[in-house]
Amino acid sequence: MKKKSVNLITAVGVLVVLSGAYVGVKAYVAKQEAADTESAEEENPEIISIASADVKSIKFVIDKKEVTFEKDGDSWVKSDETGFPVDQDKIDTLVSSLNSIKAERTLENVEDASEYELDQPDNTITVTTEDGETTVIQLGMENDSTSQEYIDLNKDSSTVYVVSNSTFSSFEGTLYDFAKSGVFPTVDSSTVSKISVDGKDSSYVVEKDKNNFWNITGDGETEKADSAKATSLASTLSSVAYASYVNYNCAEDELSQYGLDKPYAEITVDYQEKVEKESTDDENEAENGDEEVSEASGDENQTDENADSETDGSESLDEDADSETDGNESPDEDADSETDGSESPDEDEDSETDGYESSDEDVDVADTEDSEAVENENTDETADDNVEAEDTDVTESDDEAGVETTDTESAESSEDSEPETEMVDRELVIQVGDQSSDGGRYVRVNDSNEIYTISEDSLDAFLGKTNADFWDLTVSYLSANNLDTLDVNYGGEDYIVNVSRETSEDENVETSNNETEDEDTTDSTSSDVVDGNDVEGNAADDNTSSGDLTGEDTENTDDSSSTASTTSSTSVTLSYTLNGKDLDSTTFTTFYNKLINMTAQKRLTDEFKSNTDPEMTVKFTDIDGNEMEVEYYSYDTNYYAAVINKKVYLVNKMTVKELFQAFETVTGEKEENENAETTDPETNASTDNDETETTEASEDAEE
Repeated sequence: MKKKSVNLITAVGVLVVLSGAYVGVKAYVAKQEAADTESAEEENPEIISIASADVKSIKFVIDKKEVTFEKDGDSWVKSDETGFPVDQDKIDTLVSSLNSIKAERTLENVEDASEYELDQPDNTITVTTEDGETTVIQLGMENDSTSQEYIDLNKDSSTVYVVSNSTFSSFEGTLYDFAKSGVFPTVDSSTVSKISVDGKDSSYVVEKDKNNFWNITGDGETEKADSAKATSLASTLSSVAYASYVNYNCAEDELSQYGLDKPYAEITVDYQEKVEKESTDDENEAENGDEEVSEASGDENQTDENADSETDGSESLDEDADSETDGNESPDEDADSETDGSESPDEDEDSETDGYESSDEDVDVADTEDSEAVENENTDETADDNVEAEDTDVTESDDEAGVETTDTESAESSEDSEPETEMVDRELVIQVGDQSSDGGRYVRVNDSNEIYTISEDSLDAFLGKTNADFWDLTVSYLSANNLDTLDVNYGGEDYIVNVSRETSEDENVETSNNETEDEDTTDSTSSDVVDGNDVEGNAADDNTSSGDLTGEDTENTDDSSSTASTTSSTSVTLSYTLNGKDLDSTTFTTFYNKLINMTAQKRLTDEFKSNTDPEMTVKFTDIDGNEMEVEYYSYDTNYYAAVINKKVYLVNKMTVKELFQAFETVTGEKEENENAETTDPETNASTDNDETETTEASEDAEE
């Protein structure tokens, strides 16, 4: 027991010693880190600390000239040229770089400033603060191996500081690196309708026709353009951007130094731009709105005034609602007074008043006649006074009407709040001048005084092209829907394909449950009438049939409900004959698709003459009587020449061979040739037997 106690005391003592050692080591490490930090701060002292808000002006060398930017209110301006478009963010960036600059090394007691090229500094930065204090920073030699730069402060070269060579990188560049550049106009390629290029090397016009197809005009001739190539050219406009800013205010006599007095080329683009529609007359619109409100208010007042004469109960607000609540009008007086109610309001009022005195025994009869009278009255008033369909909606309460009106006004207000837009015609003119030092060309857009450069890669899509670059290489296209006859000469034989058309029209009723909809609408309308007069008992049943609806009610029902919509689809079936005999449609269309989708590799611009007749001649005649003829000649080992309207297309030879084979299938020649090449199966069988017998005889002889 004593031995265990001694061991425990020893262990506790060791633990105390170790804990003390840990605390001591930790304190030492913290002290050492603080010392290192203090040493680092001493080694990298802050040599420049200028708050951005205190800077009044800053001057430094740009393009070997001293340029001063100074604060004018909250904006920076070029002191000697206030119209210069200063890039505010750029100047703010270089000013903020002076907030805190630390030296990585400090060289003291320097005797020869030229050793660090500070006798002829690369740049001198002069910063003047609001209180008039000036700081001069001279930038000397850069040490590429250490990525450092030597500077001095306030022209005291006896002390040289070594800083990172990126410290003053924001002060580098040309004058227009500190200018706010414009942006090349945004062009939606889908709205481009015409692109004209007038250049020293070539000129052409790519333009859409009235059917929205691209055409190419060059050398005085206009023909169909390749849609993909023309669209690609228009799409290039969306990627064009300025490369560099050259001159913000170029005078006319300065254009020659950029080659823009006599441009190398001029590109003109016609397109459209969506803009916010200008308001015509807001005051008139407001007045019209007030008039509409006044008219609505007036209608309500008129409703109140005519409550006694109105018998349908659809717009009554006070007396009419009360007087017609029970609908207890005398059976005899009711019909007469209701019929003439529109002409004599006084009598109508009297008759309705008398209705309160009618006995309870006549309620059912009065209710039924009342509903019918109300409907007849609606019909008469509609015919005479052009009352709108809502007069029949007698169940609509004032509150519901107010909600609908509010919703309508809210929707109209929402629509009015969205700005209206319209498409306006625009023209973009790009004048292209000489080549620039940055690998582009000088340009001026829309006669602006600003000069920029654009990379030649962007301009190459427009320049150096000819009309031939946009030719459509489709040889002969005519939809089968527009084909009337096809005359083909192949292998010295003439063939004629006639197209017949059979039109059929199918009617399809898209809306189902039409009867259910009509019934629902009828029930609803009749119920409206009943509810409007607060009729109880069997009166509702008496008014539920569609026969009780007036002509106007039926018309309103048709308008308000979803009626059956009948759509007719017209289909045209094409059939073909070859030399008067029926022709399989699939066989013909296989050939015809190859024919009209024939695409050339290129167009032959030289004169073409052939000493042989064409291998195939095809003449298209469309349903309007227009004709088009194409001839296929063997050109060389790679191409066939397809000649149409004096245009020569060079088509892959294998593609034309496939066309010929497809036509042989149409005429049946291919099948005949295949049959001729195939030996009769019976002959083959006989031959096989002979060979077998000969073999057996030979084997017997050997035995």
